[in-house]
Amino acid sequence: MGGAIMSLPWEDEVVYGMDRDTTTVLEHLQPLSNEKYSRSTVYFDSHSVRCEAWFYEPSVQTRRDMDLGRAPPVVVMAHGLGSQKDMGLHPYAEQFAASGLAVLAFDYRGFGGSDGWPRHDVNWRKHLEDWEAAVEWVRAGGLGTSRVDPSRLALWGVSYSGGHVLCTAASLGPDRVKVVIANEPYLQAQRAVTQLIQERGVLPLARALAVAMNDKVRGLLGLPPAYIKLIGRKGELALLQLSDEEMEQVQRPTPARQGGWRNLTTARMLLGAAAYSPITMVDQIRVPVLMVAGTKDDVCPVGLAREAVARIGPKARLIERPHAHIELHRHGADPENLKPVIEFLQEQLGGVVVDAAPAGPLAHTAESQFG
Repeated sequence: MGGAIMSLPWEDEVVYGMDRDTTTVLEHLQPLSNEKYSRSTVYFDSHSVRCEAWFYEPSVQTRRDMDLGRAPPVVVMAHGLGSQKDMGLHPYAEQFAASGLAVLAFDYRGFGGSDGWPRHDVNWRKHLEDWEAAVEWVRAGGLGTSRVDPSRLALWGVSYSGGHVLCTAASLGPDRVKVVIANEPYLQAQRAVTQLIQERGVLPLARALAVAMNDKVRGLLGLPPAYIKLIGRKGELALLQLSDEEMEQVQRPTPARQGGWRNLTTARMLLGAAAYSPITMVDQIRVPVLMVAGTKDDVCPVGLAREAVARIGPKARLIERPHAHIELHRHGADPENLKPVIEFLQEQLGGVVVDAAPAGPLAHTAESQFG
């Protein structure tokens, strides 16, 4: 009864409640093993909640061929806004592993294979806690010190998590993080809010905030969350409104995702998002940073990436590509585009030979990927 009272019956685009699917068996989640790397599922805790991750380990043959006489460096990675590890991270991770880099690709609490409730709560504070928990687990020997070298640890993020890796590197410092790769990073809330007002107008924004407030109150009362679309077309009640062209890219046929992923996010995230501006922390970064930005990106504009690189100083580099936001991530795993990223990691971490050819055919072109 309380749930019905606290609903907004006039909002037909709001979804109330979301369950986690733990019964569907998905083939793409199974362990992998080939001549270049293996992939297994591992777990670590973040604030007493179990998080799931994929561990990519270069094969003995890969290490022998590349003369890796010691445990390889490790790249810790997670997806961007409202996304999870089985939504386009594999094409990146497999090429890193085929080049001799170990990879830990994890899901945030409430996403994918990780525990946590509410599901799909895009909370940047919790995300940063999960990043720190993943790093500390690796450094404490969670993957085994003979299998990875935790003293040579890199962070990789895209879009929202591109901002996360910058903040994590700034807060943890150079003793724990050695290199950062930030792809089309989210950097400034003020710019995002201004863009929302300009593109949608005051009334649609007020509508979204009303739903967010309703969801916040529902949370305080212990009621199921109110969800809005993560992405949608212009005019829809959605966190991100994309052009028809970009919507066509992300709505291609895709397999079912772990945990029963749906194109939804808790509406309450809108209330806290305005306080998150990673660009304010980049001055504190003391390790090499490589950013990749799209010159046609309207979501995470290249101008902010240029400013962030300038503020970090000579330790930072910027690669600009002629792509929009979704398109940039989709093409980022193309071997010719990923090669300079691997070269950067090789240069900064040492002990890695560039060989970005994956063990099998790339599968990312058919996957739905959000930032």
